[in-house]
Amino acid sequence: MKQIQTIALIGLGAVGINFAYYLNQHLPKGALRIVADKQRTVRYRSEGCYYNGERCDFLYADENNTAQAVDLVLFCTKANGLRKACETIQEHCDSDTLFMSAVNGITSEAVLAEYFNRENIIYTVAQGMDATKVGNHVECHTLGELCFGAFDRSQNEAVNRIHEFFDGIGFPHTLKQDIIHHQWGKFMLNCGLNQVVALHCGTYETIQQPGEARTQMLAAMKEVQQLSVYEGIHLTEQEIIEWAAMCDTLSPTGRPSMAQDVLAKRRTEVNLFAAEVIRRCAKFQLSCPVNTLLYERLTALESTFPA
Repeated sequence: MKQIQTIALIGLGAVGINFAYYLNQHLPKGALRIVADKQRTVRYRSEGCYYNGERCDFLYADENNTAQAVDLVLFCTKANGLRKACETIQEHCDSDTLFMSAVNGITSEAVLAEYFNRENIIYTVAQGMDATKVGNHVECHTLGELCFGAFDRSQNEAVNRIHEFFDGIGFPHTLKQDIIHHQWGKFMLNCGLNQVVALHCGTYETIQQPGEARTQMLAAMKEVQQLSVYEGIHLTEQEIIEWAAMCDTLSPTGRPSMAQDVLAKRRTEVNLFAAEVIRRCAKFQLSCPVNTLLYERLTALESTFPA
């Protein structure tokens, strides 16, 4: 079984810098490669990236770099940048390269499958971090973890290789027997937490205390839980309680990604969450008034942002 020794990470947002900083601190020099298009690479090198006030000493690879293929790729982009990232990363991969996506939602693995061998794509969920990015500075109190697992038995060896790699450097991770179920759980959480905090222009504290926002979050999650039964995933009401409890462990002053987007007047991931719920509910003639309201209000908010 070939050991994983090198990793490429693409996407230096809050989550990307959060994970890249840890990997860079715990891997041999040169084992982590930051990949980006030429314009971003120039900017990263000139302006730097900062993690809790410390400038990150990353090794950057240019878009047209023909260096040896890496063993593992971790995508940390936004969903709307994933296809471009797949195109950019291809020169750093070969037929043995494994792929993990920390991208939100339940559709990123299908996008990766348009570019790479499906058996090499390991379903992944990034969770538990409270990283906040302003400009090129990331503040983070909780590193979080990657949860992943085999889609079917053909991936067992690849999953074990990644597990051994992360274990060797102490990178927080959890193996999941039913990773699709877990991915839907995180999707359910994001439809509540991420969208509601963004709409209220708040922080995690917005939904950590009783009130309208927390009630709205739980109602949005309930709609996804009900949808999951029709999709054959079968999330439970107990899982709503468990995911909500996880929210309560996050730094009250932190912000989820969509709230950070709203503050920066960037397009959010509402199409990844509420719009996906609406589309899927329509298949089963299910109503989803809370997610519909969130979609309408967030898209109206986005319409006020600069083009």
